Amino acid sequence: MKLKMVEKRQEKEDVFSFIFQPQEPVSWRAGQFVLYKIPHENPDDRGNTRIFTISSPPYQKKIMLTTRYFFQESSSFKQALFAKEVGDFVEALKIQGDFTVEDANKKMVFITGGIGITPFHSILLDLENKKNIQDIILIYSNKNEESIVFRDTMNRLDKQFHGFKIRYIFSPQRCDQELIKESVQDIEKRIFYISGPMPMVKAVEEALRQLAVDREKIKKDYFPGTGE
Repeated sequence: MKLKMVEKRQEKEDVFSFIFQPQEPVSWRAGQFVLYKIPHENPDDRGNTRIFTISSPPYQKKIMLTTRYFFQESSSFKQALFAKEVGDFVEALKIQGDFTVEDANKKMVFITGGIGITPFHSILLDLENKKNIQDIILIYSNKNEESIVFRDTMNRLDKQFHGFKIRYIFSPQRCDQELIKESVQDIEKRIFYISGPMPMVKAVEEALRQLAVDREKIKKDYFPGTGE
């Protein structure tokens, strides 16, 4: 499937979004990802393909890829992606993933760090469009306030929906057992979604397990290193 780039925008100093128009009708579920292929010269050992979460909701019809980019420190794939201009094409090999909300009527906790917000951006905008944000707590960790991605959207939803609450945390604070207990008063009643770098996801999962959260109530989405 061919995707035509229609916009490239800078979200933060080191975060960029690439918006693509599919050249044929395509559907996906909020929280899913795309396997992209961009042939380029001198690829590194990861090759010409990468997986990125779709950060836009399905109703917008355009596929948005949001990622960190560190210029010369980034992978050859990201450099090839960044070199694309509006009007250029990339190839999408498949859309898949099960980091999706199965029942929006259930109480949920979204826990993320940094660029791990991308699937939640898609999920929350999708739920907003369906007028079905009911009882969600977002715990979002970053280095500092200036590094929060999609902050305006998150704050707007927080003000708009009584059932949506945000807790921002900043380094060196961590989402550990104590912070989770402070932020979530009814842990046993909730489904937990964790998205971010693998070490963070594993640490939060372990904290939840120590809090007696059942494995079937924990959904995970790992993000690779920022140089990917």
